[in-house]
Amino acid sequence: MAEKSIVQLIKNFDLKELQPVVLVYGSEDFLKKQLVDKLKERADVHIFWGDETTYSQVKEVFASSSLFSDGNIAVIFDFDAFLSKISKDEQKQLIDLVKNFSLPDRFFLISNKEKLPAKEPYKTIKSVADIVVSQKLTPKAFAISIKKKLEREGKEIDDETLKYLVSKLKNDLWYAKQEIEKLLLYTSDKKQITKEDIDAAINPKIEENVFVFLDKFFAKDKDAVRIFRQLIETTHHPFEIQSLLLGQINRLLLFRTYIEKGKPTETAFSLMNVKHPAMKGSIQKQASKTTTRELIQLIKDLYQLEKNQKINYLDINSSLEEFILKRVLQ
Repeated sequence: MAEKSIVQLIKNFDLKELQPVVLVYGSEDFLKKQLVDKLKERADVHIFWGDETTYSQVKEVFASSSLFSDGNIAVIFDFDAFLSKISKDEQKQLIDLVKNFSLPDRFFLISNKEKLPAKEPYKTIKSVADIVVSQKLTPKAFAISIKKKLEREGKEIDDETLKYLVSKLKNDLWYAKQEIEKLLLYTSDKKQITKEDIDAAINPKIEENVFVFLDKFFAKDKDAVRIFRQLIETTHHPFEIQSLLLGQINRLLLFRTYIEKGKPTETAFSLMNVKHPAMKGSIQKQASKTTTRELIQLIKDLYQLEKNQKINYLDINSSLEEFILKRVLQ
């Protein structure tokens, strides 16, 4: 079955034109969310997260008739994590469910894979479902989408300034949405957007290797030092990395506090307003590598580090590297 573009599907969303089963894959999470939001505008939807969902929960949705709409609709985010959790027998049941799936029920499977495997259950799903690809926009398409958003809000931006703005957002639609909203708020009293406005309102997106650095830092992996040096060499300021560290430590401490008070994992994330599956996974993984006492001590050490940098004029590069080295050698 030919693949559909998620961009076109969002623009011309018509549930009646889709197969009962829809498999969405690719690396652009923002467009996946937009598609599900379109779906939620038209029907009641059961939302599941793959890393926390059992097969019986999914089966139960389709075992009873819907009270409020024609048919039941379920969405599984991070379908790959769901598959890794269920048993071989449940995978066979899932294949049978998909093969025999029919209207008025609908089943949306959201995968993070950039290429779909040929093995089961993907083989069967691909034979009966609509396949929707959600890839990153090309740099040109990304720039056009940013310009159109600004123009819809009554703003003007010249080509050079647009290029400068786009360079800060690193082709990330999710991040761009947050930053453009800040830019619009900052320029609410003017029509023309300038480079100075962008510098004042936009935080440049940190590259993905920063998140690799965070994982290695909390895992006490010595490779964190090497990645830190690379980040400094690629124009990331030490204070930017320190701020990121402090923010993540505070998130981990809050998460551990909720869990230690007996809150379910998903409730803790809801209270923290953490919704993205990848972010949830990172927080859980990093929190498992640290204790509450360690996190509190890291916060104290970071505050002391910044004090010494700003008052005692410690070299910011070498002092932060020493802080990181101390952590990974513990």
